[in-house]
Amino acid sequence: MKRELTILLIGLLIGTGSFKIGSALFSDVSISKNNEISTGEFDVRISKTGNTFYNELRLFEFKDLKPGDEVKAEFYIKNSGDFNISRILIIPHIEDLESGDLTDAEALVDTTPEVGELSQNLIVEWIAITTTNQTYTLSEYSGRTLYELNNQSISVLNSPLDPSETLKVTMFFLVDPNAGNEIQKDLCLVSLQIYAEQ
Repeated sequence: MKRELTILLIGLLIGTGSFKIGSALFSDVSISKNNEISTGEFDVRISKTGNTFYNELRLFEFKDLKPGDEVKAEFYIKNSGDFNISRILIIPHIEDLESGDLTDAEALVDTTPEVGELSQNLIVEWIAITTTNQTYTLSEYSGRTLYELNNQSISVLNSPLDPSETLKVTMFFLVDPNAGNEIQKDLCLVSLQIYAEQ
């Protein structure tokens, strides 16, 4: 028993001695609080003039058109966010209406008194895109009617749009010179959805 007690005391002394040998005499702690990790903003905006940009805005209005008339819609798209935009789509949503009662001349040829035919007779002559370094046309949409482009995606970028960079979109429309009385007093409401991806 004495021998076991002696071994136990020696073990305790060695354990206590090695604890003191391994402990530090000085110590210190540094603390770093409130380190931040955040995401940036992805934001695309539109403008009529290129000066002030909005999330929602009427970009054009054309009145009293007749067959053979040409009009130009011009507007700007800006990367107002913190990241490059790699893809921008313009998606037109078209609604054709009759503006009031049919005229006598229109009633002879128009079989849809509640729905207008104007978008079927508005031809996209061409779409031109201007960025800081270049201007190019989107020829694949030329010659198509607004009616054909309804709910279709029109891709406008051929290189990324940097933060704060702006591009100008110019769309030329022609009222079909062969259109007749069926488009009298017709109204075409065009909504453009500008869709962007990083």
